[in-house]
Amino acid sequence: MTDGDPGVAIEGMSATFDGVTALEDVSLTIDEGEFFALIGPSGCGKTTMLRTIAGLTDGTDGSVAIGGRDVTDSQPEERNVGMVFQNYALFPHMSVRENVAYGLRFHDHSRGKEDRVAELLDLVDLTGAADRSPEQLSGGQQQRIALARALAPEPDVLLLDEPLSALDAKLRKRLRVQIQTIQRELDITTVYVTHDQAEALALSDRVAVMQNGRIEQVAAPETVYRDPASRFVAAFV
Repeated sequence: MTDGDPGVAIEGMSATFDGVTALEDVSLTIDEGEFFALIGPSGCGKTTMLRTIAGLTDGTDGSVAIGGRDVTDSQPEERNVGMVFQNYALFPHMSVRENVAYGLRFHDHSRGKEDRVAELLDLVDLTGAADRSPEQLSGGQQQRIALARALAPEPDVLLLDEPLSALDAKLRKRLRVQIQTIQRELDITTVYVTHDQAEALALSDRVAVMQNGRIEQVAAPETVYRDPASRFVAAFV
């Protein structure tokens, strides 16, 4: 990543599936090291946007750049992004240590895999769980393992798709503080999709409110709350 380049730059992105428009001419710049949230009602295009950045969904038009590098035609493993899914997506036949190490399969880490895994387990406060099975852990612990795995190859961008929605309210609050702390410590560009307005406003440096595949407003949380750009944003937030 070159100094001065944005963490993520999306230009004129559109995506249509079976005649249904999921994204319509979306342009967006996310600063390097920024915690950026995408919010909006179900079907607004926020997850499609995230998957387009990751390379898991191809746009019908437009471009995606990460750290100044055009990755529009690159495969997901070539984009150097880490992604955390809502359902954790951990391998039940692998130990916690092996799940985290799996994130290093495309990455030749100079400090060695064992050292990197130990470092990440310490980062998410799960050092003592290295030899356990994911099925022996709580939902919150499993999500932290998924986060550690996504961070393992030191990605340029961390993508989180409603990572806390399956957890109870008390645990969500605790984990969102931990995610924010880790993001600040690593200074990693982060794009966070959530349907929870309070969560987005509490965590993010800026937030984009989406509707029908388009962005209604991009601003700091306080601005979105106090000075909404449209009636829709006012009602949603």
